[in-house]
Amino acid sequence: MRKRIRAAALSFAIVTLISAPVALVGCTQPGPATPVVSAPTSARAAADQVVAAIKGQDGAALSAFVSPEKGLRFSPYAFVDVKKDVVLTGDQVAGLWDSTKVYTWGAADGTGDPIKLTPSKYAEKYIFDRDFSAATSVTENSDTDRGNTVNNAATVYPNGTRIEYYIEATLVDGKPADDWAALRLVFEKVGDSWFLVGIIHDAWTI
Repeated sequence: MRKRIRAAALSFAIVTLISAPVALVGCTQPGPATPVVSAPTSARAAADQVVAAIKGQDGAALSAFVSPEKGLRFSPYAFVDVKKDVVLTGDQVAGLWDSTKVYTWGAADGTGDPIKLTPSKYAEKYIFDRDFSAATSVTENSDTDRGNTVNNAATVYPNGTRIEYYIEATLVDGKPADDWAALRLVFEKVGDSWFLVGIIHDAWTI
C-alpha cells in the first residue's frame, strides 16, 4: 500500500514539474516589438514626413531632417535671401513650437515692416498657413510661379531637390482668386540620407 502511495506521489511530482513554466537562468522574456521607422528613400518620402511633422507641430521629428552642417533656412517668400533669412540648427528646430525667442525673419510684403515673430507664430503664418498635407498638387523641381516675387531657389540650392506642395486658388465668378499658396521643401542628399536645408513659403504678393 505504501509503495502504491509513493509511486503515485512520484508520478504527480513529475507531471507537475513538466507542466510548470521553465525559467532559464540569465534569460528574460521578450517584450513587445519596437516599431522601426524606415528612413525615407526619396526626397518626396522625406517631404511627406516633414509635412506631417509640421502639421503635428512635432519639433523633434522635424529636427531629425535638419542638415547638421548647413542648418535649416526659413524663407517667408519665394525669394531666398541668403543674407537675411533665418537659419536654425537642429536643436533649435526641435524647440520650434516651444521657443519664446523673437526672430526677425525678413520684411513683410507690402509694408516692408520687419517680420518679428516667435518660431511658432512664424510657422503659423509663413509655413503652414494652409493645410499643405491636402495640397492640390505635389511636384519635384517644378515650381509653380504665379506671384510677383522672383523665385531663385534653384540658384541658391543648385544641389537641392525641391518638393512643392501647391494649393490652387479658389474660383470667384469663374476667375481664380489670389489665395493660392505653395510650400517648398528643399533637400540635399548626403550618402543615403535626405537632409532638409530650406523651407520656402510662397503666396500672392503685392
